[in-house]
Amino acid sequence: MTAPVPPRLSEAAILAAVLPQLPTAEHVEIGPGDDAAVVRLPSDRLVVTTDALVEGHDFLPGATRPRWIGAKAAVQNLADVAAMGARPLALVVALSAPAGTPREVFTELSAGLAERAGADGAMLVGGDLGRADRLTLAVTAMGALDPGAAPVLRSGARPGDVLAIGTERLGRSAAGLAVVLDGRAEVDAEGRIALEGLHAPGTADLVRHHDAPVVDLSLGWGAGRGAHAMMDLSDGLVRDGGRLADASAVRIDLDREALAPDVEDLAPLAAELGEDPWSWVLHGAEEHAMLACFAPGAIPAGFRAIGRVLAADETAPAVTLDGASIPGEGFDHFG
Repeated sequence: MTAPVPPRLSEAAILAAVLPQLPTAEHVEIGPGDDAAVVRLPSDRLVVTTDALVEGHDFLPGATRPRWIGAKAAVQNLADVAAMGARPLALVVALSAPAGTPREVFTELSAGLAERAGADGAMLVGGDLGRADRLTLAVTAMGALDPGAAPVLRSGARPGDVLAIGTERLGRSAAGLAVVLDGRAEVDAEGRIALEGLHAPGTADLVRHHDAPVVDLSLGWGAGRGAHAMMDLSDGLVRDGGRLADASAVRIDLDREALAPDVEDLAPLAAELGEDPWSWVLHGAEEHAMLACFAPGAIPAGFRAIGRVLAADETAPAVTLDGASIPGEGFDHFG
């Protein structure tokens, strides 16, 4: 006997299921349900970014949940807004899925987007639905700078600055991804994570963090506004640090001692998987924490020092570790 084919849902049926659960906000004049949204701006400076998640490339369905996929899509876009020193306002999403996709997938994705956006003061205000061979989310995030505030760019770092990161630990998303790619994690419909043959403490939390990163984005438009330069950590500490260094015409030297606790936390899992925890910390992507440069003695609460900014030197790499070159690379979308 063949399995029953799920009924195809019309766009109207999907929207009818999704729209009632979306929240409202004071700064949204017209929300979901019309041809376009209308958002009131608190200043005359709009910050806009866009990014996409594609099934099979950015997530594996059996190792995550639709709600977590939505949350991750929100985080990676809101982090770009926050890294400019702006407050998030709104998200729109173009969601494409294969025919026969259950209605619950759409409602859970929307809930994940809306919940994470709401946690940072933003709102999911609309988007588009379409058909595709695989599940795809293309999200655009909008934010606004405070009146009179300048954006925080990558290009403002100065020799003598301290490099700081807005998270307690690095490498967690990369460690979680390693578990997923090794086929050791399976997530059920209730969000329970089953691990095969892994006993390192906190492993399930690492998978969960990879699926939907938990990071304090408010550091971007809060404490991070005092930074000379800032960006979100999306493609790895070495690769993104190099981008910041190139934009500021400086070089960065990472502090091995400052990063050692991050490595030590991941060492038990790395040993079980036969991986190098230093690679996760130095090259792990999708952390989305704020990476910023501050004047010495001016690192605000929520950030911790992990390196120093030096004068440019054409004979030295853009990013080093205790003065030594670092093997390996971070995440490359076309690698």
